[in-house]
Amino acid sequence: MLATDERELSAGGPDDRRRRRVVARTALRIALARATGRPAASLELALGPGGKPVLTEGRGLEFSVSTTGDLCIVALARGAPLGVDVERLVPRDGLERIVDTRFAPSEAARIAELDGEDRLRAFYSCWTRKEAYLKAIGSGLARPLREVVVSVDDEAPTLVAAAGDDPKRWSLGALDLGAEAVGSLAVRAPPPALPPLIGARELPLELAG
Repeated sequence: MLATDERELSAGGPDDRRRRRVVARTALRIALARATGRPAASLELALGPGGKPVLTEGRGLEFSVSTTGDLCIVALARGAPLGVDVERLVPRDGLERIVDTRFAPSEAARIAELDGEDRLRAFYSCWTRKEAYLKAIGSGLARPLREVVVSVDDEAPTLVAAAGDDPKRWSLGALDLGAEAVGSLAVRAPPPALPPLIGARELPLELAG
């Protein structure tokens, strides 16, 4: 199913990492094929502004992909930019330094109130919400994280502020990925376009078509 450039990008590195890249790209093509009604191998992907992947002749179909370990999330929407980000809940060296230097003061203060696994989950929740938004607008981590302010609690994921943008145009949601991973979805649609907690549906890869 993969184009020549996709196979080349997936060819390097250890076997397990290479397999993950191949599966992630194949899963994306299967999801896009189902949404468009076209054969997966016929789809043409290109890089849009800021390096964000786009589907040529996508007819308003937007997508975003994120991987961590053996987990791959593919998100689709019609007519609305979106971004998704997932991270495994693993201890991270220099967490406090990252929070103090790259997060907004309100986010850092809230995370500092927590301990242990609660602090770790709050850190990754905050990180994935920021990155999901940045992927949705096509800038990725080239833009400073401090310019994007999000809520830290799990009750109501919210974009609080974003330099040069109206946060009221965006909805955030947390992905229900269990105890070992955290994920966030951002879509340009006024709240409450997304539920606070979103369940991921499994894509059966054997139905490639």
